[in-house]
Amino acid sequence: MWWGVLLLVACKPSPTLAPLASVPTAAPAASTAPLVLSRSPTEAPSATPTPTDTPTSTVTPTETATATPSPTPTPTDTPTVEPSITPSTDSLSLPALVLVPSQPIPYLETFRLVTYYGSPDGGGLGILDANPREVMARDVRRMAYRYQVRSPDRFAVPAFHIVTTVADSQPGSDGNYSHQVEMEIVEDWVSAANETGTAVIIDIQPARADIQEEYDRVKHLLRHPHVHLALDSEYVMTDEQVPGQHLGQIHADQINALQAQLNEIALEIGINRVLIVHQFEDEMVVEKEKLIDYPYVELVIDADGVSSGLIKLMDYFQYAEEPGFEYGGIKIFFKYDDEPLLAPEELMQLDPPPALVVYQ
Repeated sequence: MWWGVLLLVACKPSPTLAPLASVPTAAPAASTAPLVLSRSPTEAPSATPTPTDTPTSTVTPTETATATPSPTPTPTDTPTVEPSITPSTDSLSLPALVLVPSQPIPYLETFRLVTYYGSPDGGGLGILDANPREVMARDVRRMAYRYQVRSPDRFAVPAFHIVTTVADSQPGSDGNYSHQVEMEIVEDWVSAANETGTAVIIDIQPARADIQEEYDRVKHLLRHPHVHLALDSEYVMTDEQVPGQHLGQIHADQINALQAQLNEIALEIGINRVLIVHQFEDEMVVEKEKLIDYPYVELVIDADGVSSGLIKLMDYFQYAEEPGFEYGGIKIFFKYDDEPLLAPEELMQLDPPPALVVYQ
């Protein structure tokens, strides 16, 4: 088994990213009925974040393929979840939410995000822009259902993973080596996602642009309960670096600055915000030990990069043991990852299973 091989690997090649030009074969149709998620009003908990030098979630990788199941939420101080699976994905929709401002409820304890990655203005960034939007909405619902049936303790939420600030190999008129997808287009995708029962990940590849300014442009969208944020550390450039020629880095203080703002949004709307950080090399996230555990921000370190499944799993388990870890994520490249691709049944056997699976 590849679990045994995992212990024999002494080093790993540096993965690289590449655009996608093919579409996966859709899984058999299936569906999930809406959920009702609510929380009884209680005294608002403290929102004071605390620094951590150790992971916020204790994880011990094992060589066994047996997963440790997540506990089913109880109706005491956590959401009540009653998943019901029916034979067709055509009726798949996001669950109804009853939210109380100042009392945010958890997100990834109840939901698992299954996303299709790309950009609405094309460019071959991923599967999301390979076909018309309605086709992608249908296909990502089918993919999400493959996770739902293997892990019924969480609602598998299909998501559009939209790169709204795109890194470029050449400078624009502002010299930032990136361009922004028009806000009208992004808002149209968010609106369509709401109509089709799909979540949204807003992804930022800032290059030399100011991260705070890029965040300010999209922050109004993050007030939607099922819209979250991702940062692509590979494309966080200094003034001397060029996307595609240099490997970017993001610092813990930059991540913390955004976490603080997301924490406030969570308090205002009554549900935690998810922040995803893509990583495939150690130097891409600097000073992880300084990451702060904000109570209403759920931090996901996504094992990114083009590689074999074995190398990607090595990264996944490594990040799970590092400071700042809260939830695991993994990215699968349909065309560029080595065959065979990691399958939903394999990923759901991991300990911990990923709370985010990105398909590019």
